[in-house]
Amino acid sequence: MNDVLIIGGPAGLSAARWCDELGLDTLVLEQNEAVGGQLSFVHNPIDNYLGLRANNGEELRKRFIEQTADSDFDLWTNVEIDSVDLKAKRVVLKSGEELQSIAIIIATGLRRRRLGIPGETEFTGRGIIESATRGSRAIGRQRCLHNWRGDAAAENALLLAEVCPTVTLGPSRKENARAP
Repeated sequence: MNDVLIIGGPAGLSAARWCDELGLDTLVLEQNEAVGGQLSFVHNPIDNYLGLRANNGEELRKRFIEQTADSDFDLWTNVEIDSVDLKAKRVVLKSGEELQSIAIIIATGLRRRRLGIPGETEFTGRGIIESATRGSRAIGRQRCLHNWRGDAAAENALLLAEVCPTVTLGPSRKENARAP
């Protein structure tokens, strides 16, 4: 039994470091092969993270890893979670293994929403891009339908407009999405 089970990426690493400093037996569960979550998709400079600046998300991710390298917590990657029982403080993995703890910290961050339209998965990276900074080079000087939400929509549309002759902001909801 662990003192603390932590589910999640960058915020989970921060929590694990604090738990380690407090002498708690800590285990971090990460779904991906490498920690860092969405940081791998941030290609612009990061200058609003209090206390440091980074050229991109990958650099910030590497700094997080460096700062936790001397810590004594355990980190499991490629972990698939089947269920979490917060009252019993138990996590069941898809492998069937059950993990028990005194406390559970959920620091999963966010996951990009998919539109749920035909071809979305098959064409990711081949016409459908997830990052305007990285993907704009691949798009070149083609017309572009841009379909993101929130502040990221405006920011990415501006980045695409630097290389595309036309950028059209499409609907943000699946039920409103139609083929052009």
